[in-house]
Amino acid sequence: MNREELFARRICEWLDESARQLPPDIAERLRAARERALAYQPLPAELPLKVGAGGTAVLGHGHEADDEQANPWRTLLAIVALLIGMAFSYYWNGFDAADLNEEIDSALLADDLSPKAYLDPGFQAWLSHYAQESAR
Repeated sequence: MNREELFARRICEWLDESARQLPPDIAERLRAARERALAYQPLPAELPLKVGAGGTAVLGHGHEADDEQANPWRTLLAIVALLIGMAFSYYWNGFDAADLNEEIDSALLADDLSPKAYLDPGFQAWLSHYAQESAR
């Protein structure tokens, strides 16, 4: 169980405990209000449920024969679209990384310190000491 689930369970326990401590008249008014709110809630639309290949349940419309013939093509199209999207994302992120590297390189080259100074262990120790002092 992750921390979010544990946090949600604790909140539910606290709310349940608080609800048990409510006076009966307030608890009844809350129950009636909840029922009135649910009465106005629209019901979800019914979707036809079909059993597909391998015994899997499939939501859909139309003729089963058409769905079974088109399904491999839809799957292939979805995979191709996913691969194109991943390639485009990889390509686009490359531009972002190049822009970031360009900014860092420009800042290093334009700085008064040489790039070798950043690699010096004494400079790293000074930076960590300075960061600790400025955090106080």
